[in-house]
Amino acid sequence: MWIDAGSRYETDKNNGAAHFLEHMAFKGTKNRTQQQLELEIEQMGAHLNAYTSREQTVYYAKVFKNDVPKAVEILADILQNSLLDENAIIRERDVILRESVEVNKQYEEVVLDELHSTAFMGTGLGRTILGPDENIKNLTKADLQSYISTHYTADRFVIAAAGAVDHKQLTDLTSTYFGGLATNPPGSLALKYEPAVFTGSDKRIRYDSMGVSHDAVDSRCSTILIPTESLTMMTVSD
Repeated sequence: MWIDAGSRYETDKNNGAAHFLEHMAFKGTKNRTQQQLELEIEQMGAHLNAYTSREQTVYYAKVFKNDVPKAVEILADILQNSLLDENAIIRERDVILRESVEVNKQYEEVVLDELHSTAFMGTGLGRTILGPDENIKNLTKADLQSYISTHYTADRFVIAAAGAVDHKQLTDLTSTYFGGLATNPPGSLALKYEPAVFTGSDKRIRYDSMGVSHDAVDSRCSTILIPTESLTMMTVSD
């Protein structure tokens, strides 16, 4: 399930909400506890996971052919009936903050985040996926519910499948389990992501304690440098 709801669609205030919701989707629904969800997936020999990018949030399952209906139903349940339990939100704050610490140790990732921040400064595409620590600490259940009602709508959903899947069965399952999704809710027509305005710029962050440098240059010469003694070059084209 592909949803047009990545960090690009967020604001400075709720940056990190899409990623936070990805974590909360597996913490229980109105129909299943977290333990029941985990047991169902395990008993099917299935794999259920998700990831967040700047432009999409993706939830996916890998199952045997006969379990496709159950997989679609489970995806529908976690996307539409997540409890967003207050205690679970508190626990996930710590999980995401620890994840942020680990990500910040991966300089190959950090340098690309910094590249986006300078190339698209002041716009949604320049924000990080995890969001700043201050947001992670302060996002509330109401913030997450507001994000769902605004972004988790039919016009932003695409379901795709590959392998041992019958097309008609999949379309019927989609109609059954996702047919009730809101389309164009109040305010959605005005929902526009900020234009990706490119700013030619150069950003340098110096860490003298490091033994190597990490550089990223995009096709329009926006550059980020973390310079020390030697050089590792990475190029990206946005």
